[in-house]
Amino acid sequence: GTTTPTGLVLSYSSSNSAIIRVTSGGTQLKPVGDGNATITVTQNGNSTYNPASNNDVTFTITVTEMSPYSDSLPGMILWLDANDINADSLAETNGDFITIGSKTHVDTWADRSGSSNTLSQGTTNLQPVRVISGGKPGLAFGATLGNAGAYMSAAMPSILSGNPSFTLFIAAKASGKQPEKLIHFGNTSGTAGQVLGMAKNGGYYFNGGGELSFPSVNFGGNVQVGVFRRKTNATYADGEFFFNGTNQIGSAQSGTSVPAIPSNGNRELLIGSGRASTGALISQLGNTVVHEIMLFSGDLTNFAIRRMEGYLAHKWGSNSRLASGHFFKTENNRPLFGGAQIIYVTPTNIPIDSSDGVPSMSIFNAAFDLQGAYATSGLGLSYESNNSSVLSVTSEGLLQPTGQGKVKITVKQGGNSYFSAATPVYYNMKILGQRSQSINFTTVNEARIDQTLTLSAVASSGLDANFSIISGGSIASLSGSTLSFSGTGSVTVRASQGGNGTYASAVPIDRTFLVKRPLTLIFDAIGNMAMGQSFNVRAVVMDASSNKPVNVLPTYSIVSGPATINGSTVACGSSTGSVTIRAVATGAEYFTANSTTTFTINNLQGQIITFKQGESGGLRDLPISRKPIPLGMMAINSSNRNVTFSMSANDIVEFAGGTGTGKNIGNKTMLVFKKNFEKFPNGVDKVTIQITASSAGVNGSYNAASDVVRSFDIVKPSSTAFFDERRQDPRYEAVKTKFTRKLLSKAALKGLIDLDGDGSITISDAELLFDSDDYDSDGDGMSNFMERAFGGDSLSNDSKTAKPRPIMKKDGKQRLGFLRYNNDSNSEGIEYIVERSTDLRTWIQWDQSAAASNGGISNGIKQVDLNTNDNTTRGKAAGGGMERVLFETTGKNSDSAQGGAQYLRVRARTK
Repeated sequence: GTTTPTGLVLSYSSSNSAIIRVTSGGTQLKPVGDGNATITVTQNGNSTYNPASNNDVTFTITVTEMSPYSDSLPGMILWLDANDINADSLAETNGDFITIGSKTHVDTWADRSGSSNTLSQGTTNLQPVRVISGGKPGLAFGATLGNAGAYMSAAMPSILSGNPSFTLFIAAKASGKQPEKLIHFGNTSGTAGQVLGMAKNGGYYFNGGGELSFPSVNFGGNVQVGVFRRKTNATYADGEFFFNGTNQIGSAQSGTSVPAIPSNGNRELLIGSGRASTGALISQLGNTVVHEIMLFSGDLTNFAIRRMEGYLAHKWGSNSRLASGHFFKTENNRPLFGGAQIIYVTPTNIPIDSSDGVPSMSIFNAAFDLQGAYATSGLGLSYESNNSSVLSVTSEGLLQPTGQGKVKITVKQGGNSYFSAATPVYYNMKILGQRSQSINFTTVNEARIDQTLTLSAVASSGLDANFSIISGGSIASLSGSTLSFSGTGSVTVRASQGGNGTYASAVPIDRTFLVKRPLTLIFDAIGNMAMGQSFNVRAVVMDASSNKPVNVLPTYSIVSGPATINGSTVACGSSTGSVTIRAVATGAEYFTANSTTTFTINNLQGQIITFKQGESGGLRDLPISRKPIPLGMMAINSSNRNVTFSMSANDIVEFAGGTGTGKNIGNKTMLVFKKNFEKFPNGVDKVTIQITASSAGVNGSYNAASDVVRSFDIVKPSSTAFFDERRQDPRYEAVKTKFTRKLLSKAALKGLIDLDGDGSITISDAELLFDSDDYDSDGDGMSNFMERAFGGDSLSNDSKTAKPRPIMKKDGKQRLGFLRYNNDSNSEGIEYIVERSTDLRTWIQWDQSAAASNGGISNGIKQVDLNTNDNTTRGKAAGGGMERVLFETTGKNSDSAQGGAQYLRVRARTK
């Protein structure tokens, strides 16, 4: 008579026990087959309560087979599912776990594979946290949603020892693409080559210098699906990574070695962390939510991988991220692990006869199968031949050529306890009397954009192979067997051989590789450090072909020794010894570069010199000019002691300013062009200068800092070099901001238009004009081109010293002096046009050729000799490839024969 629940147990019955089975004494339901079943719910009462008045409530359940069974694919050894963390096949609630503060801690992640490889974490503050991310449950590793340093461990399955083949699936959402470890297994001591870690950048890590990484991989954003696959006896450089269904191309570092995972002793399986070669935990996951992990022994087939990718992508809401053309991308084509199945026959190992387009094999071929054919169940196929005298089926189920002629093959799949039999598919082909041939075609994984690549393919017949570009034609061009490149990206090339009267056509072979830019990685030496001291390391990354900075951040790791590293911060241990650190730089458009440096831990404090290069305010390539460069501001000593500079011998630049002998000590040190420098040697376009920054030790207090060496180029002046150099000037951004705001505020007056095509006039339109010859960046009345032509500074108000200026004397003549590039250094071809007028309307130009044979005089204008050596067509050297020149009128203002009043001007123009 009340609405209070009685608490009595409900009973269930199923209309079809082959679809829904009632278990646990009639209190739980278990799906056992696909289809529909009606469930009836009753409660018959007890000594206190009558039967429920609405007994026989019914509802219908539809059961599908869109999730795998533990035996759907061979070799499953680990299955972790955030939908069922404790693997009890019941819905999860927070009551299943421990709540600490606002976080739901998980101490055990149970294995659903039946292999009992359950992972655990007994330390509370290192346990992952159960979260709901995007409406999906997952385990959070890292401080943002979970706990910093969280990880889980288990005993390593013995099948992973040695150099195993395996396939690992993971559905996760991460922040960034650092080499933080998703899974790591092997020796608990972290011994190089005895561990294998897989990271959220798709990479494989062995603590042995043979890392294989995939720079374009990023698990950020929504849930992503990654697949790691390795074959037995693979080297460090081998291994595949599929990201949302796309096979990635990796970058390997000296990867000829092979791992040797121990078969006994202290072995472990970790999630969320790796081990350093010292055994310390490293590369721990930060800000990552893991939703599902599936690990199989053996390298699964491509189609098996596609099925599991489809399962994970649909389950975790990321199927839209699957590669275009992925078989299981659409909602109505989700993979099934039971029910009906379909056979697809598109074999990849059967060449096409070029004479009639019919698939063909040779009577000389060994027994074969139809590689690439599959059933959507993933189960094996069987064959039948309609003419065994042409093609028979062996006892092993392979197709054996027995005679020439056409034949029809019936492809079957008979089903199992999960799948019904598939409808047979027919495949028509023929057997030829010509001999078969194959092509051996290998290419590099990565090619440099600035180098050509020669293709080489060998046909077993000895016939010449032909090459063609299948994709990437917008960045690659082919001439014979030589490829050249105009951009970065993926290129696929094909090698084919059409056969002749003796040999049948070969199966074409496609190879895909990445075109990348080379990197220069400068990893500075590190001086001796003190026990317990912390310091930051820094590597400079440059484009090796252009010597310009790139937006690539290096990652660092401890190779050996008593120290740890977090990001770029090194913490020395409590004992003395030698420490080796590795820096690795990579990116989607760039080759991977790596470098190591070694230092010693002792009892004295260490010093680190940070010498900027490839960034704002750092050392950069310099076009010859008169502008001084504040070198002393580029190098900073961590101990705040003075830095001393030295430079390779050269005739172009020298030190100025500073406080010591040679003017090369302290933060006021300047780098200036020598006044007597006039030109580059013949045939030389640039000169490389090397500068060394040093700081000595102090007895009883400091170790000496390791010298830091930087190289840069002095280049011929040009518009490109001028703007490239000033972009790294420390004043650049502030002057740019002032310029763009001013220009935008007077957009109508200045004629500013929509330059970037976004439909409106914004600050970005003004920014496009900042690095333009025609605009005055610093507001001093001289355009950027005029600054360059007359030796000015385009980022400061220096018009009084840079503009051509009159020289006043009381003799009635007009004189004009200015700076210009001398003929030998004027590689840009700037024209300096000196002109005379008597009415400010008509101007007569001074002619250098005519003046050379007439004492410097032409058309009433004389170039004054400033060298006192009768060289009347050259000025006085002013440094930086420039010269100071002086022109005067030959007539006076009062000289009516010269037209009366005299005026002089100079115009500059560039090609």
